[in-house]
Amino acid sequence: SRANARHQQRDPPAKPSGTSLEGPVEFVRPPSRGSAPASIGPPIAMVAQVAMEQFTRFVEENVRFSQEDFAILGLNMVGCAFFYYFMLLLKLPDHSWYLTLYSSGVTSFFGVYFFYHLVKDGFAAALSNEQDITRYLAIFFIGYCIMDLSLGTLHYGSLVTYDDGWVHHFLYIVILAYLLHNNMTPLFAVALVEELPIVLLSIFEVQDKRRPSLLFGVLYYVTRVVFHTVLIYKAYPMSRFVFVGGLGLLLWHVEVFQGWVRGYLMRSHARQRMSFRAKLTLMFTMLISQIGTHAFVAYEVIENLPRDANYAPMALLHGLVFVYFLYRFGVVVLDVYTQNFIMTSIGRKKIIYNISWEDPAIDHTVMHMKEDDVVLTISSAGCNVLDYLCEGPKKIIAVDMNWAQLHVLELKLAGIRCLTWKQFFAIWGRSDFKVFTEVYKSKLRPLLAKETAEFWDQNTHLFRDNFMYAGTSGLMAKILCMPLIWSGVREKVRNRTPIEGKGGILFQLTLKICSITSLWSVFAPLGGVPLEQLNLLSRNPQVFVERLVEVLTTRIWKPNNYFYYGYIVGEFAPDCCPRYLEEKNFAIMKQRVDRVKVFHGTWAQGAEAEGPGSITIASLLDSMDWMPPTMIAENISKVIANMDRKKGRIFWRSFADRVHSPVLAHIKADLVDTYDRVGWYLTQFIGPVPEPYDPAMLECTGTDSRPVNSFLDDVAVMAAMAKQGLASKKDVRAFYKSQGKRYDGFREALLPGRDLLMQHAVPWVKTPKTWISVGCGTARDIEFVTGHVKAAGTKVILVDLSDALLDMARQRVIDLGLQTQVQLVEGDINDPKIRKQLPEADLVTCSYCLTMIPKWKDALKSMLDLVKPGGNLALIDFVTREGRESNWDQKLYKWWFAMDGVYFNREHVDWLRAQKSLSTIWYSEEESRVPYTPYYPTHYLYVGEKAK
Repeated sequence: SRANARHQQRDPPAKPSGTSLEGPVEFVRPPSRGSAPASIGPPIAMVAQVAMEQFTRFVEENVRFSQEDFAILGLNMVGCAFFYYFMLLLKLPDHSWYLTLYSSGVTSFFGVYFFYHLVKDGFAAALSNEQDITRYLAIFFIGYCIMDLSLGTLHYGSLVTYDDGWVHHFLYIVILAYLLHNNMTPLFAVALVEELPIVLLSIFEVQDKRRPSLLFGVLYYVTRVVFHTVLIYKAYPMSRFVFVGGLGLLLWHVEVFQGWVRGYLMRSHARQRMSFRAKLTLMFTMLISQIGTHAFVAYEVIENLPRDANYAPMALLHGLVFVYFLYRFGVVVLDVYTQNFIMTSIGRKKIIYNISWEDPAIDHTVMHMKEDDVVLTISSAGCNVLDYLCEGPKKIIAVDMNWAQLHVLELKLAGIRCLTWKQFFAIWGRSDFKVFTEVYKSKLRPLLAKETAEFWDQNTHLFRDNFMYAGTSGLMAKILCMPLIWSGVREKVRNRTPIEGKGGILFQLTLKICSITSLWSVFAPLGGVPLEQLNLLSRNPQVFVERLVEVLTTRIWKPNNYFYYGYIVGEFAPDCCPRYLEEKNFAIMKQRVDRVKVFHGTWAQGAEAEGPGSITIASLLDSMDWMPPTMIAENISKVIANMDRKKGRIFWRSFADRVHSPVLAHIKADLVDTYDRVGWYLTQFIGPVPEPYDPAMLECTGTDSRPVNSFLDDVAVMAAMAKQGLASKKDVRAFYKSQGKRYDGFREALLPGRDLLMQHAVPWVKTPKTWISVGCGTARDIEFVTGHVKAAGTKVILVDLSDALLDMARQRVIDLGLQTQVQLVEGDINDPKIRKQLPEADLVTCSYCLTMIPKWKDALKSMLDLVKPGGNLALIDFVTREGRESNWDQKLYKWWFAMDGVYFNREHVDWLRAQKSLSTIWYSEEESRVPYTPYYPTHYLYVGEKAK
């Protein structure tokens, strides 16, 4: 698992997710500045001291090496160094895998030998027969762990992580020392067969080749999951310590196995060596066999427990362990399903949406579609595309990444061209299979493109089985509607009879099921709703619970609510159906059917294909809910670049209860406060193409530089923090000077969200000409937006009180080639002398600094005064979580950070919101983990615009 994690470490994310804690500007108490970034100093030091004392005592009691043992250890360490440097001379690509190849090669060879004897002689004989060679192997592996950490620190320190490097290796050293002390090394020798998948992986990694996914996964499962489970239960009578340690490693192995399953299936539509069905069969065979194996060995252990007073609790404990791992494998299934289902369906050209679940009536109340409009929208099931056609725009570009959805629309367009309304309604309103078979080959198929015809040749059963329940969303509807059908709601909906009283037990059961938020992730992918979209309400799920209850008790009973009528009844009615199925609109659609253009790809690609100034309406549905900010920026930039700047308007829906992305916040769209029939979307927005707005700025990038520390680097930083925090006389300059490049590396994870603030929350589309960075520290912020600064020609003024940090900032600016655009100012932002040096600016930012300034109100007022009318003030910092200020964890975080001069205070946010001259453009809160701790404090992003 350490090796697998190291493979992942080789390709860090393109966009860094955190930054450094850049220094404060005003220091009434300069010592706080020096220790403020710590936040984990003295407590870590005390905990580390206690842990070291316990570890030393454990080693003294359980580790006894002879001179021969030390000789073997030393020889192997020399061997490790020789092998590493020899491989380095061969210049094989990835030197971080050299020692892993060496160790796994040797140990897997012996592992196969001892596994043979295990099969031949049985567990009892194999595990009790300690030999010199089994002890040597344990010592050999200790030497490898020591040398991997040592050489890794020298040559590939950033890849030797805390969890998968130091903790993993020290855990093995402790376990092996225990086995050596208790003459139990045969257990380790037998377990070495688990190194087979690692030696296979190492062979490919040192050559920088793609790993053989199937072979690696099967080997990993057989050795590190199934065999490991059997082995630790066989070892249970020998040592409870080994059993517990083995369970911990098994949990680790299951997580790696989960990653393999998810990744292998995600590539199912791209690599055809093995069919998707075969992969699913393999996965479920693995899961069932492991569950069966675990159940059998756990039953054996329980059967052999002594029948004394401890029997019942011990049996219960083993039962709970089994149940827990059963749960973990359930998580594997759920993870694969939720992470892969939608994209796999698209890749396999499967229908997801059988009807469009956006109410087009709302669109028309705000779009005001005219004859000269060119509409860009997403095809989905084609319902809204054809509804727009009834309005008569000049052209409709229907885009979709899923060919199956486009095939649905193309079949509908062919039906409009050649069928009568009765035939068309019979097929799409009632899923009349007889009518479909009568007209498909003779009338419809000749009008279809080759790919579309082939698709429908293979999927005629969709109409036979009722197209209303076709696709994954149809399956979800069928499942969710069952309790409603059983409770008699179907007949009430068919007869348009409102429900009386509480609706009966089954109806109340449906309400209860819909209120269980943990079930949403189960049904959501069926409905084409990715987890990213569900997570938009993770902070306030009760909002949607209330909406679901309101939908079931009120909205489905509204007149002409064909969305729920169709799913509950199983068909549409002529007086309760989408507009494109109404007889009065059929003739006009026949006249306009050629105005629809089908486009396979994203809506950004569809807009580019039309050309600049061509699009007047972009109806983007809810597609941006699952996109990260970078993807939204890339797509929105292309759409706006190809829209009519005078007549263009952008419309979208969202599962969120507010604008969910800072990129969209800068469009400044209006909330559409209209009651729609569906109710699943909590917000809908429409806005004109904003001005000023340069869409090209959305595609600018930073340097992609990401400071990375090794674990020892982080230890050095924490030691400096502890020393600074405990010192009676604090030398701030010496503190920062001593950290050098480690400063940014440690704070990259400690202080997250800086990339999001600088790249997407700050409105670069307004091309700010002057930017003042307050508390700039080492100027890490500027690396996120180097491309933006150069493209906009922005003059940057970096302000900080620490000359040591400004020295680092100066060097960074030179390295970026921005010295002609950047000015450095040393001093206090509230100092009148400094204020005179600073001009009014289009943009003022302050990152993780305000919480360290005692007179924060004065600092905020100074920053606001620097902002030009129409300019922006942007901040990111720690805060207690909104609505949970009095919770124990929030109080803990306040106390922990305050020890080092970082003071959480919600009054910062309240002050910003209370300023009449500031309008909030973007505000969000998020939690992130403090490195090496279980703490998840909240940080906020704020962007305000000063009134003109």
